[in-house]
Amino acid sequence: MQYELRLHRLLLGMLATVLTGVVFLFLYLNSHPADVWAEASVSLVVVIVVATVFVYMGTAEGIVALQFGTKHKRELLSYLLLGLVSVASGLYLAISETSSLRTIALIVSPHAFLFGIAEVRISRHMQHHSKQRKALLLFGVSEVALGMALILGSRMSNDHVAALLGYGAAITTLQLLAFLLYKSRRTERGTISA
Repeated sequence: MQYELRLHRLLLGMLATVLTGVVFLFLYLNSHPADVWAEASVSLVVVIVVATVFVYMGTAEGIVALQFGTKHKRELLSYLLLGLVSVASGLYLAISETSSLRTIALIVSPHAFLFGIAEVRISRHMQHHSKQRKALLLFGVSEVALGMALILGSRMSNDHVAALLGYGAAITTLQLLAFLLYKSRRTERGTISA
């Protein structure tokens, strides 16, 4: 159990680190004045960064899936499927000639949906922790709403899509940090160590 918990935390920590970098990239790019050339450059930089993040995280998810092994079929299949979707998304962005911020918004939306659904699902198993259950339910619903907003982002301007992607990365990062910093009572007593 401790080994599996460490694998989950490792993957969430990697994702939080990468998303923090994306948030800082959006903050940096958003602070500079925009012109036509700069907007095209920003779009290209964001497409390259997001494609790299997807391939990197997809590879990590695949490796973590193999670490779980056949004893944990649900985790193995979940992480393998997520890894394949991530790598395919990253490769599509890398080789597509029509990639734009709107395309990124469409490709990121299923990941927001999946993360939101996972949070709602986890909240169902936390009957004895009402505060955490409510927080997970609220965060899960907000991620699903973010996924819908990202789908609608294909009709927005590039500036609005960039802001939406930046806010989405920031919200997801904060939720991941909450997961990483959360310690159950049993962990504090030393029964389970992360």
